[in-house]
Amino acid sequence: LTMMRAMTTISFSLRHRPSSIVDPSSFPHLILYYSIATMTETHSSSRSSSSSNNSSPSNSGSDVVLWITYINIVLYALCYQLQRPVEPFLVQSLTENHNDPAQVTLMYSRLQSFFSALQTVGSPLVGILLDRVGVRSASALVFCASAASYAILSVATTMPLLFLSKFPTLLQHAFLVAQAAAAISTGTNAAARAQALGRMTTAYTIGGTIGPALGGWLVETMGDLYLGAKLAVVGSLVSVVLSIVYLPSKEETAAAVHTTTATSSSMPASKSATTATATSTSTMPAPTTIVKKRSFAQELQHSYNIALRPNLWPLLLVKVIGGFAASMHSTALPLVLVQSLHFDPSQLGFSMSTAMFAVATFGAIAMAPLASPNVLGPSGMGRVGLLLRAGLASLLAVIVTNSSSSSMHDNESSGAPSSIVSRVVAASVLHALASHVLATGLTTQTTGRVSKSEQGALLGLEHGLFSMARIGAPPLASHLLLHSGGGFWTVALFCGAVDVALVGLLVATKSQQNMTLLDCGKTDDEHSD
Repeated sequence: LTMMRAMTTISFSLRHRPSSIVDPSSFPHLILYYSIATMTETHSSSRSSSSSNNSSPSNSGSDVVLWITYINIVLYALCYQLQRPVEPFLVQSLTENHNDPAQVTLMYSRLQSFFSALQTVGSPLVGILLDRVGVRSASALVFCASAASYAILSVATTMPLLFLSKFPTLLQHAFLVAQAAAAISTGTNAAARAQALGRMTTAYTIGGTIGPALGGWLVETMGDLYLGAKLAVVGSLVSVVLSIVYLPSKEETAAAVHTTTATSSSMPASKSATTATATSTSTMPAPTTIVKKRSFAQELQHSYNIALRPNLWPLLLVKVIGGFAASMHSTALPLVLVQSLHFDPSQLGFSMSTAMFAVATFGAIAMAPLASPNVLGPSGMGRVGLLLRAGLASLLAVIVTNSSSSSMHDNESSGAPSSIVSRVVAASVLHALASHVLATGLTTQTTGRVSKSEQGALLGLEHGLFSMARIGAPPLASHLLLHSGGGFWTVALFCGAVDVALVGLLVATKSQQNMTLLDCGKTDDEHSD
């Protein structure tokens, strides 16, 4: 907790980048939170800081909920990331012909695709559950699913069991529940909500940075590929208990909202008059008109209509195709590092942890200056990010190719030489930073081209599209690795060519990207829909 408090100032700046939290394996920005965040955002725009504090639940209760949520996110990221550097080795050990790189590559890509398919289906399900049963029950259910997944993984001595361990991840969306808890706990206080979401990013970064390095070190030290999964079961069960004991139930949340409404309706006459005057000059409707629900089919149709707007579809297309290329790269690289460069689990975990920490630190310090119109601006960040990523993918391919020949005769059990590890880590970090710049620039543009009431639908749409893209990318990456003749070079050149083509798309559609809401036939009234 002390560590997270110390990083609050850094994490606060991350609130402007909702989809760039990220590691592609994390699970932010799902459906229900968006509607909650949208509702609270419409209130906060016309309230002062003091009245916002009065409109949220009690400070002590809210603080407890938020800090328990942060702890849960640290445990969630830590438990999940413990498995990442181990999984390629586990797949290799369980593949029937584990000495055949082709079979290992094929099974690993199928496992990644299977996981992404479950995540795609599970995202709206968890959102619906959260709406029906509340934060406490949804959080307990999500962490029970995580514990079940890790429990099966801890005894997965065959490939079918390894695939079976992914089934509970259908409900493994703790970040969604955490964001909803933050939105509820901070009420209409926009500053408190932004701070809570920034701290949530910090919490995930802490767990995500420690997890891969710790998971690889445990395997290297203890020699047990399943030890991380066993510890993850314990960590997930701790979160189940914390959720049941400290998080509010659906009834308690409803009572808090009712109390907030009653309190705001009984304000002193002078304050009430001031508030009424402010409200009359704004576009904010009465609170009773804000809670307007659509059916699930209507939400899908609304998201589809947003995606087809002339000022959005080029950016969304770049995000989806670029995400597909990124997923191909992230699937192929661990396989190449393990099979060709003989990385051991601790070295692979160190590489992942370093990239995670570098992205978080760079994002907190350098993202705001880069987004300034005097430097790159959001549109420039997108184009530069794509070009840098294309070049760095080729640089990684050069490092891998040159290093493979020098480590070909090394003993695999001794791991890769430190000089090779340092070069790979440096290039991987730069590649991750380029992807981060790209994601931030694109997200800044897309969220700025819709009204506040539509940002939730937009981000939910993006998450669903990303999940679907990750289904098809791993099989294609494995096919190119195995059958192209060029190995990782083919994957790198393919991804680089895609990125360069996307730059061309951004340049060709620049004029329509700059169209306003009015140009697209959409008024700027947040509630016009």
